Amino acid sequence: MNYARAVLSRPYIFTIVFITANLFVFMLMWSASGMSSSVLWTGFPEGVLLAFGAKMNYWIQHEHEWWRLVTPVFIHVNLPHILINMYSLWVIGPWVEKLYGSAKFVVFWVATGVAGVVASYLTVIPGSRPGLIGSFLIKTADVPSAGASGALFGLVGVLFVFGIKYRRELPEGFKRAFGTGMLPVILLNLGIGFLARGVIDNAAHVGGLLSGAVFAAVVSYKRPGASAGVTIAWRVLQVTALLLVLICFLMAARHFDFTT
Repeated sequence: MNYARAVLSRPYIFTIVFITANLFVFMLMWSASGMSSSVLWTGFPEGVLLAFGAKMNYWIQHEHEWWRLVTPVFIHVNLPHILINMYSLWVIGPWVEKLYGSAKFVVFWVATGVAGVVASYLTVIPGSRPGLIGSFLIKTADVPSAGASGALFGLVGVLFVFGIKYRRELPEGFKRAFGTGMLPVILLNLGIGFLARGVIDNAAHVGGLLSGAVFAAVVSYKRPGASAGVTIAWRVLQVTALLLVLICFLMAARHFDFTT
């Protein structure tokens, strides 16, 4: 009980910050789409998605718009897309932020999100015939891709490895919730992704999941009673991650007219 109380009493400021940032960007995208109610369900026009930084291999490869490896983590295609992802962040995010602290949480979110975008980028193979199994990851068309789900899978990967890595010191409730307790969530979502391949970017999900697992394998969490201080290195990484996101959106703003 003392363990749970110590963890649950910690703040989760950046979970709220990221939810707010995603909603703010979404509102800007809706405004750029003419505030039409129909686009909330059908999806924003491709021009708006590209203007705000959706991932599309052509623009990265031929125009060297590298910021498209970062900005997709904070933009969404339509209202259901953002509602599902932000609800998931509200459920999962506080656990990771409370367990690892805000600095590590920010780094996890940005880094695993980018890993998901990179995985998506690498698995676009126009003209290929991947077959039933290969089509789970490989995409044959280069279309705009965006969303926070890669980073969300990253947080799931963190909690999965966390529960296994520290199973000997965790109280019973934490053991059931994390570690192997995350397997049904992982398998269910991968199963949905397999059924909806071609619509869901499974490579981004797998990239986020694996990178989150790697982070949790090598990074320690903040134990109850541990010093509240954060090492300078993690604070620098946190600030660097936030600056990277800001710079990438500024680069997107410089290259596109958001009003068209």
